[in-house]
Amino acid sequence: MKQEYSIELLEEYENVNFYSIRMAGEELTELEAFFEKFPEGCEYDDEIDVIISWIDQIAERGALERYFRPEGNYGDGVGVIPIDVGNKLRLYCLRLSDKILVFGNGGVKDARTWQESETLAPYVKLLVDTSRFISSRIKDGTMVLVDKEIVGNLNFTRYEEE
Repeated sequence: MKQEYSIELLEEYENVNFYSIRMAGEELTELEAFFEKFPEGCEYDDEIDVIISWIDQIAERGALERYFRPEGNYGDGVGVIPIDVGNKLRLYCLRLSDKILVFGNGGVKDARTWQESETLAPYVKLLVDTSRFISSRIKDGTMVLVDKEIVGNLNFTRYEEE
């Protein structure tokens, strides 16, 4: 299955820029789609508040490595918010530097690991692939990270096994 998507700037702060993935043809970014799944008044209100407070802290201080629990493959920058133990909600993201964070999607942890979860695995795999694409483009010079910006072609195509 062919998937086309792009990375777009969501918010700019003094210490960090927030980006999110937008799938081709979708109205919402992956971050917006995540929050849509858990409207105010749902059973996960407390956990959404925890995630929002982490995002606020990151906005203020930058995407420091200590704010994320690694989730993808070693060194690919894929992580999860929150790092708090006991939370069932997972919001996945790609930390490119202390100043650049790309949000993906997430959901309720319904298995021991994300690899075992039919719900969560696609979100993490998308970020792992995105990390690989970005690394490749940085290596060949078609993309650069300049301070808080990603400069270059931010459109991607991936082929997923069905």
